[in-house]
Amino acid sequence: MSFRIRRKELLIGLLLFVCSTGLAQKPEDKLLQWAEKSPIEKVYLHFDRENYMAGETAWFKAYLYSDFFPDTISTTLYVELLNDSSVIVSRKILPVFFGNTNGQFELPDSLRTGNYFIRAYSPTMFNRDSVFICQQNIFVSGRKKNSDAVTIQKQKSLRLEFFPEGGNLITGSVNTVAFKASNENGLPVPVSGNIKNEKGELLASFSTYHDGMGMFDLAPLSNEKYYAVLNDDTTAHKYYLPVQTDKGIVFKVISTAGKKYFELLQPVKDPFFKAAYMIGQMQHHLVFRQDFPPGRENISGTIDVSHLSSGILQVTVFNEDNIPLSERLTFVNNEEYIQQAELVPDTINFSEKAKNIFHISLKDTVIGFYSVAVTDPGYDLYSARQQNIISTFLLTSDLKGYIHNPAFYFSDNNDSVRNALDLLMMINGWRRFRWKSFINNDFPAAVYKDPGYITVDGHLNIKDTKKPFTNKPFLVFVYSPDSSRIIRMSSTDTHGYFRIDSLLFFDQSRLLFKDIRGKKSDLLQVKLSDDSLAKKIQLPGLDRLNLYGKIFPDSSREKKMEYDYDVFLKAEGLILDAVTIKVKKKNMLQELEEKYASGLFSGLSERTIDLVNNNDVNAYENILEYLSYKVPGLNISRDGLDYYIYYRQIASVSSMGLIPMTLYLDEIETDASFISSIQASQVAMVKVYNSFVAAVGNGVGGVLA
Repeated sequence: MSFRIRRKELLIGLLLFVCSTGLAQKPEDKLLQWAEKSPIEKVYLHFDRENYMAGETAWFKAYLYSDFFPDTISTTLYVELLNDSSVIVSRKILPVFFGNTNGQFELPDSLRTGNYFIRAYSPTMFNRDSVFICQQNIFVSGRKKNSDAVTIQKQKSLRLEFFPEGGNLITGSVNTVAFKASNENGLPVPVSGNIKNEKGELLASFSTYHDGMGMFDLAPLSNEKYYAVLNDDTTAHKYYLPVQTDKGIVFKVISTAGKKYFELLQPVKDPFFKAAYMIGQMQHHLVFRQDFPPGRENISGTIDVSHLSSGILQVTVFNEDNIPLSERLTFVNNEEYIQQAELVPDTINFSEKAKNIFHISLKDTVIGFYSVAVTDPGYDLYSARQQNIISTFLLTSDLKGYIHNPAFYFSDNNDSVRNALDLLMMINGWRRFRWKSFINNDFPAAVYKDPGYITVDGHLNIKDTKKPFTNKPFLVFVYSPDSSRIIRMSSTDTHGYFRIDSLLFFDQSRLLFKDIRGKKSDLLQVKLSDDSLAKKIQLPGLDRLNLYGKIFPDSSREKKMEYDYDVFLKAEGLILDAVTIKVKKKNMLQELEEKYASGLFSGLSERTIDLVNNNDVNAYENILEYLSYKVPGLNISRDGLDYYIYYRQIASVSSMGLIPMTLYLDEIETDASFISSIQASQVAMVKVYNSFVAAVGNGVGGVLA
């Protein structure tokens, strides 16, 4: 009897556990888990200009943003300048303080005229959809493009896309359908036309409202197909609407000044498509939940957004089984991001190179970081920038696809702009995640971590021994090129490993490791792991189609910039046209020397081996195995994992024994065990010296670099 009671209690406990687990799987709970695990990060770069001449400096300030506040997640920002072929021209790695940093690109005077692309990201941004990393572009006027360059001309075409409000075209109900017209370059074009059925009957007319976008109403009948025909199209090409379905609900959201109204039309007979509730979320955070009364075919009401921060509101309707039925994006614009300010001139002087002083007066006390760009309007490509910090953080950083002139949607809050913004919400969908993935617990793993500024880790041995420097403190001196230094204390673990994070230094710096035990101090041998800043991140390709149309000067401005570029070059020095210089072409080995060797390593050697232009390197286990067959007089022996390397030496009774070679990797002294871990195919060049002035004792045993 007691066994049965315990089993019954166990079954009841399991049932309660299953029920409580089921209750924990509500969409809003999943959303909270995702927000805590993977908060959204955004970046905006404020450049001083949108167009430059080759040879100038492009200055910028970067702002990082997360959950409506300055970003506190990342300490490092990568900013890359790429050319039209997606080749990196320059790369900056910048420390982030309080959600912002600044930097610059020195544009080489060899750059050719054209668009150049900017890509900015922190490592942790790649734990989400990498499509949303910051991408901008600038125009550079420089050397004229090669006349031999191949230009691919796209065939002129028009693309007409349809987007039923709520996601589906529902049979038997009045649907609002948005549309977008674009050309072969993805830029918006104005169109007008008619909606017809297969019988050719006219059902609705349409025309663009703003930047190729518009909408119309349609009540599709069962088993009918519908298409659009454009006015003034002599080919009468048919653009078909999405296939209708009788499975689903019609979900409408209407935006007015300060309020949002919603309307739900749902079938009576199918219980699966009965709306039970809807939730709204912004930046992965739940901002409201509204439950619906059961048994009603049509549901309408208001959504209170007056207390919300400005941005994209994602509203999703669910059935009682927590399955999403319909979704709609709408934009909340409460304008709380606007701060009233005045630009006050203190000193105005129009003389050449005269000093002018302004200050910005804010009516309210605001703590923050600011940047101001002073530019020449004669070089501006547009009267106002088409992308700014507001349009980036509140709009484009959350939407996929090209958005033409996004700053327009924040130029005013009147009906015209508000209606255009609502159209944009129906056309450019939010795709940071899919509810189906949440329901299936398909959360992507967090692969990337913030490096904590600069992290240095590795292993310490007592010099010239294999004995690890264990459980002892040590000092690290970081010497910068300007002779300044940073001192940090750390300690090793029981195996001699160490880790130092939150270091901050610029340019190339030297690190000195020192034991601090006075007379008992040991000389230390350091093996560093990869620099935390040098880790490679798999990056997506540039969305050039979406970027290219944003910045490009008209012919008159381009000619003006070309003229000023010539003046700039002449000021730097005399330009010679059609000068032919005859030089003796360097051989492959000389090119390798120039690329890889510097200082004392660039001098003459006993033997230099080219591995770049060699086809047999892959046949060997490592570089030492390869060299043992290729260098006469080189004697390499192995004892387990240890290698011993000698050069042209024969032991004798009178000698003090064999003297091993001194080894260098990338001009830094190292040991044979480290060299043995390198594959031959990873080495570009090897140099062998009988003696070497930079080595201890002039490298009496020979030097292998």
